[in-house]
Amino acid sequence: MSLLAVLLAAVGTADLTRLVPTQVSRRTDLVRAVGVGALVALVLARALGFGWHSIWIAVLSGAVVTAVSLPHTRWTPWVLPASIVLVLATGHQVPRARPPIATWYESLEITGLAEVSIPDAALAVAVALFLMQSANVVVRRVLTDAGPDVIAEEQQLKGGRILGPIERLAIFALALSGNVAAISAIVAAKGILRFPEINRDHASGLKAEYVLVGSFVSWGLALVFVPLF
Repeated sequence: MSLLAVLLAAVGTADLTRLVPTQVSRRTDLVRAVGVGALVALVLARALGFGWHSIWIAVLSGAVVTAVSLPHTRWTPWVLPASIVLVLATGHQVPRARPPIATWYESLEITGLAEVSIPDAALAVAVALFLMQSANVVVRRVLTDAGPDVIAEEQQLKGGRILGPIERLAIFALALSGNVAAISAIVAAKGILRFPEINRDHASGLKAEYVLVGSFVSWGLALVFVPLF
């Protein structure tokens, strides 16, 4: 799980850097995102006890960030899922010593962390980073594949880019705590919030398709990592 935490943290942080408005070229923006992702991967891998392996882990993380940042093609959407599956299948074979942050982590006087291992804590933080902006990128790519008319609704329903990360983080946290009832309340609240807009959709059904596709993909991303804990 530690290696997966490194990968998700690298991708999530790289995408977050793009929220900062700049006047640089697209290539410079990509180089910055890859550099930040690789640096985060290197620091986190070292902190989690991967030793010299942190170097190639950072290189691979940078390569994944580069691949997922390229223009949308038939194969780019599969890079991240394939990388996650590969990490889950082989990550346990990468040697890892006692994490340098172990002493600090164990000294934290937080009752809720007493039974949470360092890999699980790192993975939870990494997933949260991923859900903030990278998940928005995934949702938008799915909506783009759904058709130009569907993604065009994004101009009228812009709140999803703000509400999406909030509801994903809330659902992820509630799922980890086992509070299923509260997740149902969030889903119901989302339906109530979007109902007036969908109700004005009339015959086209595009707003409904946009909301439903976007919501289900977003919720799925929030829940897909929960079984790993």
